[in-house]
Amino acid sequence: MSAFTFDNASSPLAAAILGVSRIDTALAFYRDVIGLDATEPVTWSGSAFEKHFALPKGSSAKAVMFGFHAAPGTGPKVGRVLALEFNAADRKVIPTKGDRTYRGLWNLNFYVDDIRATTKVLQAKGYDFWSEPVGYEVSAKAGAPVEVLFDGPDGLAINLVELTGDETTTVGKLKKEVDRLSKTKMGFTQVATTSHSIIHRDKALAFYTRVLAMEVRIDDILGKPETNHFLGRPPEAKTRATFMAGAHQLGKVALSHPENYSAPNKVPLAVPPNIGYLAQSFCVPSILRAQDACNSIGAELFSPMMEIEIPGLGLTAAMIVRNPGSGALMHLFEDNAVSFRARGMF
Repeated sequence: MSAFTFDNASSPLAAAILGVSRIDTALAFYRDVIGLDATEPVTWSGSAFEKHFALPKGSSAKAVMFGFHAAPGTGPKVGRVLALEFNAADRKVIPTKGDRTYRGLWNLNFYVDDIRATTKVLQAKGYDFWSEPVGYEVSAKAGAPVEVLFDGPDGLAINLVELTGDETTTVGKLKKEVDRLSKTKMGFTQVATTSHSIIHRDKALAFYTRVLAMEVRIDDILGKPETNHFLGRPPEAKTRATFMAGAHQLGKVALSHPENYSAPNKVPLAVPPNIGYLAQSFCVPSILRAQDACNSIGAELFSPMMEIEIPGLGLTAAMIVRNPGSGALMHLFEDNAVSFRARGMF
């Protein structure tokens, strides 16, 4: 398959599910700074909600879905952000000040056309950047993006990426495709890529390829000083970076496997009702087939398949499992509006 031909049966990231300290803070960033559309805040509660997120009775969350045309049933189900402000009194914060790469889900990437101009705008708003924008060559075949990271709301790492080059490289081919996509009035795409730091590469790949039918687009070792500088990694760090893509130019997953260093393990903290990046969410063609695939690769069940109304998605059949490559939470849903009960699923 050529670099950016897409299999409609494969599933890109539909949404990043975030626990947030305050919905107002999430709105101020993802709507007002990034420019994504936002659904009206709603309170999500009930027995299905509690069971879905393994929460005690009486739990609830204020919920907002961010994306292009974020109302249920509209816009592409790719690269969205579902922000949840849980009502729990004891909510731990996953990322702490100074955290860089840690095991689990740790950043959101957005494409921009002029990364240096965008960086200056965000610096003027007070956001704390890890470095100045850095251009680097992944490899001669992959190409050379320009990237920079900064601390977003609640300490979540936000990665800006400017694609460069011509169609002789993977990055250049992607640039041509992304240039055709809409951006927000602030100049951002929806979530383009999201990073997942893993400890078992083969097991992680099995999830993304066998459950989601994603494909490897780039697979290289990152270890140049300039790369480690902007990522905040040790100077001699070697990281195997494997970029997975589904049926869209956005919603990719970047698997990071430390080759000669260790990353702090934040996976035990990354569960509801805590604050931070809780789960990757994917829309699958068949939740039953996805369940079978999860069983076949030994993905641990976090919450069973159920019929549930999800803010910004509508009626779904959904389940949550742990990715066997890291333990991070993977949220899977089918949104076929035909009654799931009529199909004998519940």
